[in-house]
Amino acid sequence: MNLILCLTEQCNLRCSYCYYKETQACRHAVMEDATLEQAIRTGFERTLAFKQKHLIVSFFGGEPLLRKDAIVGGVGLAKALVADAMDRGRIGHDFQLNFVINTNGTLFDDTFLDFCEREKFTLFLSLDGPAHHHDIARRTVNNTGSFKDIEKNIPRLVKLGATALSTITRAHVGTLAESIKWLHAQGFKSIATAVDFDGQWTGDDFDKLAVQYSEMAKYWLECRKAHDKFFLGTIQDKIKLLLLGKRFRQYSCHVYDGNIGVATNGNIFPCSRFITSREGAPYLQGNVFTGFDEAACDKIRAFMESDKQECEGCDIRHRCSMHECACTSFYTTGRLEGVSAEVCTHERMLAAICDKLIINQ
Repeated sequence: MNLILCLTEQCNLRCSYCYYKETQACRHAVMEDATLEQAIRTGFERTLAFKQKHLIVSFFGGEPLLRKDAIVGGVGLAKALVADAMDRGRIGHDFQLNFVINTNGTLFDDTFLDFCEREKFTLFLSLDGPAHHHDIARRTVNNTGSFKDIEKNIPRLVKLGATALSTITRAHVGTLAESIKWLHAQGFKSIATAVDFDGQWTGDDFDKLAVQYSEMAKYWLECRKAHDKFFLGTIQDKIKLLLLGKRFRQYSCHVYDGNIGVATNGNIFPCSRFITSREGAPYLQGNVFTGFDEAACDKIRAFMESDKQECEGCDIRHRCSMHECACTSFYTTGRLEGVSAEVCTHERMLAAICDKLIINQ
């Protein structure tokens, strides 16, 4: 189980493509300590209810490093909870507890990096590439580039095995492949990209992106042939799903039994993109103080167990994030059942590039 905790809606950046700029527009809510403790207890009990032996506690935001105190406290709470359950015989010593931080990387210091290393954190770093590429969209509250605040931490983050997360906007397309190569050259062994589907991508934009993806695919293959097995999720995931014959939902999307997203006020959602403290939010699954609304959870399960009618007959639907990923469906269409023509175009293009790469080997 992956327990995603929105410690704060506050953030020190104002990235142009932030998908929370509407749902967390006020950026003021902070998770109270009592809510944090109850959220961890709820996540742990849900893990046991599903007979799982692995709990991941993911600290999220906003920018979670604005709440370093809550991260340290949350780690202590989770470890004590698991230790007590082991002592009482509720779980075995094979139960795994891991910690994750999703961060913009601007607020690290040596003391907190030491803490992350000691607790064996998995770190996901929002870093688009070198300064001229990164600073296009990742701006501070004063509208200055944020790369300078991250740069000094890159060597240590690489040493800790951080995954670099690069977002692609229409303004980023021209230097995408160059930036991926730069990230790899810094030492990042795991890189993932995500497209900012804003409803304004044109055919010309996708043509430019196809050129960049083709260059990335070629580079990834060259690295593999040179026995450099770095992970480039954009290309690798599509190829892996094809070769293994797996569905994306089996491989990545686990919104019913694998993810719990908790907002600052304790409200529970299926995954990270749904999280908000707004009243009347869609796909609310309960609250950590009152428990799960199982009827609402069953609607999520129904999505996971069904195919979209609009996608019937599509030969890539089980590798397509539009068809398979609840978050992608929700944030591009506002509902789980929706289909975005923009995402569909992207997925067909990317699948064709990846398939061609395999066929030509």
